Amino acid sequence: MIKRFSLISVSIALGCIATIAPVLTSIYVADEDVERRDQNELRDFAAKALMRSELVTYQAFAALAELDRFPGASCSPENLAQAARVIFNYGYIQDAGTYSDGQYLCSPLLGDVRTKHLALPPPDWRSADGYSVWFMRKSPLSDVREDIQVGRNGHYVFIDPKSYVDLIDPARRPIAAINTATGTLFALSSGANKDEMLNAWKLGGKLNTQGWYYAVAKSATRPLAVVVKAPRSSLVGDWPKLLAMWLSIGVALGAGFGWLAYKRVSHQLSFTATLEWAIARKKIQVVYQPIVRLADNRCVGVEALVRWQLNGRYVSPEIFVAVAEQNHLIQPLTDLVLARTIAELSPLFRADPTFYASINLSSEDLRSDRFLNLLTNALKGTGIASSQIRIEATERRFMNADETRGVIEAFRTAGHPVYIDDFGTGYSSLSYLQTFQVDVLKIDKSFVDTMAKDSASSIVAPHIIAMAHELGLEVVAEGVESAPQVEYLRERGVQYVQGWYFAKAMPVIELMAWLLAREKPQEAARLTTL
Repeated sequence: MIKRFSLISVSIALGCIATIAPVLTSIYVADEDVERRDQNELRDFAAKALMRSELVTYQAFAALAELDRFPGASCSPENLAQAARVIFNYGYIQDAGTYSDGQYLCSPLLGDVRTKHLALPPPDWRSADGYSVWFMRKSPLSDVREDIQVGRNGHYVFIDPKSYVDLIDPARRPIAAINTATGTLFALSSGANKDEMLNAWKLGGKLNTQGWYYAVAKSATRPLAVVVKAPRSSLVGDWPKLLAMWLSIGVALGAGFGWLAYKRVSHQLSFTATLEWAIARKKIQVVYQPIVRLADNRCVGVEALVRWQLNGRYVSPEIFVAVAEQNHLIQPLTDLVLARTIAELSPLFRADPTFYASINLSSEDLRSDRFLNLLTNALKGTGIASSQIRIEATERRFMNADETRGVIEAFRTAGHPVYIDDFGTGYSSLSYLQTFQVDVLKIDKSFVDTMAKDSASSIVAPHIIAMAHELGLEVVAEGVESAPQVEYLRERGVQYVQGWYFAKAMPVIELMAWLLAREKPQEAARLTTL
């Protein structure tokens, strides 16, 4: 009897362990996954904060360049009027004026102060390209505010340090901006500790604190870095209490959660297998979203996008494309898109040699010439020009610069224009515009949505457009949904747009009908003028 009781006890104990252990293991794994996701999200936020800081710095340099270009004697009415226009046109500039020999001369706000001998101390730092910077400089207009003063060639501008860290962030994560040449923290958001953020920068974000994550993003072009932090989130919490809780719940609840965990894992595995089956049997649909030239409202090309219908319902591309990337299915999926695009759009390509389609590439195909070789062979004998198949890649896929640069150059050498998709949302900030030779920037929908609005990100799109123009790159604005957006983009010299204002992504048959409907009125108008 005792032996039987012992066997039953051991069996119950083993049953408890067998059911509870997988649950606890799942919680631990989930906690690790939450930590990884939180850190990745914080790094994304740091990259966006860096872009904001670079844009503020870029605006200061652009304002000084505009002051330099204006001829005329210092402190003349014309000179002061030009400085006033600079203050009005550049949103981050608080004041602009002239200085010489260690004293302020004049500005629209100060007036002509040459006789007052307002002293200007030596700068805190001078850059190699001739810029002088004063950190935390009090303007002669105020004994309270401390601004950043940037000067060059006898001209200066004042910038509010808050401009560097004033991002719209519902989580209100602390931000600090640092000059890496001097180690000076010159901008700090509310709720942040100066010594703590400096220490986090010095340690590359690897600050050992129990309650916070840190991330550091560094500019590739300027001695500038930002530090951000966010609270740690944890599923695990206090292990002893959690273990006691699960032991008290018992076998039944543990088995129930174990069964649910098993069903979920089984579903994920079956989803991946189903996706692999769909790709192999060409069950993935390719649709095409028109790209319209603003100069004449003509559709000049399309972007090829994927759609998948499973059990009568469409699966979000964000879900199954991510699954494809995680399970080494993205290359077969991209190959399928290429084959469908060439087969379905060949009549359009041959009828109009300027018409093109752009295809999104994964990071795997940006590290080798596999897809370029496949594309070259696929175009042989078709009569389709290389320029009619264009390559798109998001910023995140450019992370390994050394491997990616050669592949990008190979595509362009073969005649395939290269686009940076969703520019401004990834890790690249402004540095990739100089690191890579590309042809087109695509402005992400999130920036298009905020254009002409009073928000922190509304300044991003105009500056991306201005930089693209300076670098000789064409611009495509994504997600255009209204006539005011179209007019705003046209006024700023954006060449191309795509979005629901013109057309949604559609199968090839609907695309042909849509193109025909657009061409008929144009052809009729042409005939009436003959």
